[in-house]
Amino acid sequence: MAKYEAVFILDPSKVEGNGEAFSQTIEEQLKTLGGEVTRTKFFEKRVFSRPIGKHKAGLYWDYVVEMPEASVALLQDKYRLNTTVLRLAVFNFIDGHDDDVFKPRARDFRDDNFQDDMFERDNHSYRGSRDK
Repeated sequence: MAKYEAVFILDPSKVEGNGEAFSQTIEEQLKTLGGEVTRTKFFEKRVFSRPIGKHKAGLYWDYVVEMPEASVALLQDKYRLNTTVLRLAVFNFIDGHDDDVFKPRARDFRDDNFQDDMFERDNHSYRGSRDK
């Protein structure tokens, strides 16, 4: 058995609330396919940068599951035509690779080699040399 991460993007108009009831059916399906769910995480409702069909936002659910390799294709086949699931992606899960995702760090842009001196240059035009 291998460890996988399955990310579901749900249609917010077809589920109630955050889709917790539908999430329970996904967990049951994963168990039926011989998997053991080790983590379930609801990210949030997010607006897409590019619409999926006519949908502009979706509910993101993340599952970490140990299951046989053959079950991955069965899982994708099960939800392929389900209109509630806008997208389903299954990845190989490597322990420790998503620690930064779940423990966001505070960022200070000055620490990222932000060049303050760029704005303190001479008062020259940046569009050309018209200031002669």
